[in-house]
Amino acid sequence: MRDLLFHSIFVPLLVLGFYSSHLAILIWIWISLLPPADMLYGTFGVLPFNKIVVAIAVFTLITRKESNKFYFDKFMAVIILYALVVTCSYLFAEYDSSFSDLQYDKFWKELVLFFLITGVVYSQHRLFQAALVFSAGFGFLMVKEALIFLLTAGGHKVGGMGVVGDNNGVALALLMTIPLVLYCAKFSLVKYVKITLQIVAVLGTVTVIATYSRGGFVGLIALGMLLLKGSKYKVRAILLVSVIAVILYSLAPDTYVSRMDTISSAAADDSFATRLLAWKINTLLAIKHPFLGVGLYGCVNYTNWIAEMPVARTWLFESPLILRSFVAHSIYFQALGDTGFLGAGLFVLILITALIKVSKAEKIARKNPNLVWLEELARALKMSLIVYMVSGAALSLLYFEPLYIILALCSRVHYLARQDGVHRVESLYERNLSSNDRPIRKISHPTTVSAHRVV
Repeated sequence: MRDLLFHSIFVPLLVLGFYSSHLAILIWIWISLLPPADMLYGTFGVLPFNKIVVAIAVFTLITRKESNKFYFDKFMAVIILYALVVTCSYLFAEYDSSFSDLQYDKFWKELVLFFLITGVVYSQHRLFQAALVFSAGFGFLMVKEALIFLLTAGGHKVGGMGVVGDNNGVALALLMTIPLVLYCAKFSLVKYVKITLQIVAVLGTVTVIATYSRGGFVGLIALGMLLLKGSKYKVRAILLVSVIAVILYSLAPDTYVSRMDTISSAAADDSFATRLLAWKINTLLAIKHPFLGVGLYGCVNYTNWIAEMPVARTWLFESPLILRSFVAHSIYFQALGDTGFLGAGLFVLILITALIKVSKAEKIARKNPNLVWLEELARALKMSLIVYMVSGAALSLLYFEPLYIILALCSRVHYLARQDGVHRVESLYERNLSSNDRPIRKISHPTTVSAHRVV
């Protein structure tokens, strides 16, 4: 029954994908974040939905003469360079792995989606829709898991999802989504939609707690601080956060509280010792292979892991002998082991550049009353990016689907803000020409949009 219900919705959506490349991209974002294969059964659960939508999006973009706004800048050049390093690392890895194949297959589709978003999602209306679809993709999970957690009085623990990995990946994905949910709530005209989205954001924090993820808990604190910092009503926000925190703490079971307490005693925690060892092994792998590393999720390969174990046990500090391979437990150390110092440097450069871009966009938009929506969107994206950078320091989520959607939106938001600044300078220049009775050439303002909220 669930399969039939899904297909009764999905097939008409595919028809809309042929109508507009923008609609096809929105469907692609939704399918990427909420893969049908994770919830369907039988033959319906094995259909390549993602590849079908990818094919339709590319076909529609090529065949229909739409007004697309593709551009190319230094940020994209860095991403392409990083993609080349990842590709070479994958192709020239010493040991083959089916898991590595799966990750690279996901990676190249993330890159295609990144460039299509930057070229097709170019207006206020389209950016809002992209943020709304992103929110809806994980919003379903937020509501579903939070309600189960509350109804069982904290007895439910959220597991993993195919697209984001284990419970830690779920926690990080939801934390990155909450700022966009709040953005959509703020700029929704329909009152019940606004209230619904606000409730979804609150339930999202409940679901993060239900994952029992310590990295998620740290990210939740970071997100709370960012929300308080940017709030115009700090006293009201602090009171609201305090009430929610008290309610959640009272609902949280003793097992959750005791697990979070291990953060303060990390040095005595066996899992933390494993993380430290994994970080050392990935660093040693990068030292041996500084340019390309050992391939995607290379440290998971037992041969790579055990080869560095003798040195890793005593290097810098003592570590336990672990004769079983683990993931890197950090996006930064994972980048080191997978792609070497070259790839890790490019990856960090991508994150820092994206953060600078949205910060500049926020600053530019703040000076223009017509770009209130752009300022708020840049702020939401900045929070999502910071949460990824903070929580990701303890999670192996280097090839994270939501990240590349956020990066694409960061790039487009900065491009719009910069273009608006250029147009405003040109307009001022032409007014000066007008005062001297010189001819004026007409200038269009494609990126200056109304500050009114959209549905």
